Amino acid sequence: MAQPDLVLSRYLVFSPTTYRHPSGRQLRAVFHTGRARTLLLDTDTTRALLDGPGPAGLPADEQARLAELGLLVPADADETAATIDAGAQAADDARHRQFVLMPTGYCNMGCDYCGQEHRRDTPATRPTRHRDAIAARVEHAMASGEHDTVVVRWFGGEPLMGYAVLRSLSARFVAAADRHRVGYSAMLVTNGALLDARKLRTLHLDCRVDRMEITIDGPAEVHDAARPLNSGQSSFHRITTALRTVLTDPELAGLQVTVRTNIGRHNADRADEFAAAMRDAGLADPRIRFYPAPVHSWGNDVSEVRLRQQQAAETELRWYAAYLAAGLHCRLLPTHPVRVVCTAVSRHSEVIAPDGRIYSCTEQPLVPGFTEQHLDTVDRAPVDQLRPTGQFDDWYTGLRAGETGCQGCPILPVCGGACPKLWREGTAPCPPMKENLAGRIDLFVRSSGLLPV
Repeated sequence: MAQPDLVLSRYLVFSPTTYRHPSGRQLRAVFHTGRARTLLLDTDTTRALLDGPGPAGLPADEQARLAELGLLVPADADETAATIDAGAQAADDARHRQFVLMPTGYCNMGCDYCGQEHRRDTPATRPTRHRDAIAARVEHAMASGEHDTVVVRWFGGEPLMGYAVLRSLSARFVAAADRHRVGYSAMLVTNGALLDARKLRTLHLDCRVDRMEITIDGPAEVHDAARPLNSGQSSFHRITTALRTVLTDPELAGLQVTVRTNIGRHNADRADEFAAAMRDAGLADPRIRFYPAPVHSWGNDVSEVRLRQQQAAETELRWYAAYLAAGLHCRLLPTHPVRVVCTAVSRHSEVIAPDGRIYSCTEQPLVPGFTEQHLDTVDRAPVDQLRPTGQFDDWYTGLRAGETGCQGCPILPVCGGACPKLWREGTAPCPPMKENLAGRIDLFVRSSGLLPV
């Protein structure tokens, strides 16, 4: 049988750096975004692939090996269509159901760059008013027999300001999941200021929160200035104390934490200080993973804080390098393709705001100018139906039609398009990874012990 003509996959990003293996071989690293894998190739192979004569100049057995790894594909393969189709299929997968629940619209911090408008709950907006309707919706999903897993993401505002609501609903969800033998887990996105040992145990053991994302915006003085508590007190040391509890309490051994740092002009140059502070706080542990995220607009003006695209890419590399130098743990490269980019592109995911409105996108509730874009209310929506179709549920149709700049982008499989809302608003939301992926590959290879030639 004739060997089909093979070409380089369009989803490859090569590091320009040559490394020396302990055996003496010289190697180049390539990241396959379609499979989220890093591979090392000898320089003769990379030279043939990149500088000519191309795949045809390699021995047949080497071509077959590279094809098995996905580096070479048939010349007539439509990788973009396959990537988009895989995303659409995942978005339609009924086995997994997700609810993003906001137990309060209030927050105990006043961050200048935040795009939400926080107000204390009133009788009309208080989540207790909608508690039974929310519970009925989640419980029906568990009882339906249509879903293997149900996941709840607790979001806000600051969800721990609605701690009583969170606990009450969690008790019902856990009981329903056990009753119907459905997999259930929860994630908490929190500023961390209200966490203590007792809450951590309750959240993890009783509410089945197994993942948390906590934001720390720099060393103590930078964080407390950028993310001030409304009380005027400091939150930095409260948060780091809570994180140490996660690591030292054996009952919390199953809890994983991600620490996010929102990067802007206020803290871009504080990477080394921050990483050292986290190390000195005893947080260099595999169960705590760090990552930087550039400040972006939710419809608000962040021009005084936001970094330009290239500056954000360079800054992100410095932060990752600082994490590594301090012994902190981070995910330098994606470990799996991003099929479903966000809740907004799948009707199997929905956002329920504190006032009971149902949205598809997390950047609509509490955000001035977007709160009226709700799809239904939890009191009216039939519990046996998915949320109504939202404005981004045709995302994959738009990708196929070339509505965004994603079709020709080599990082599409691990980016997913980043943010449908921003694309539709006319803003390209391309992540720093688009500009700095080769640099991140280099950091990854060096962290494994290889040195450049």
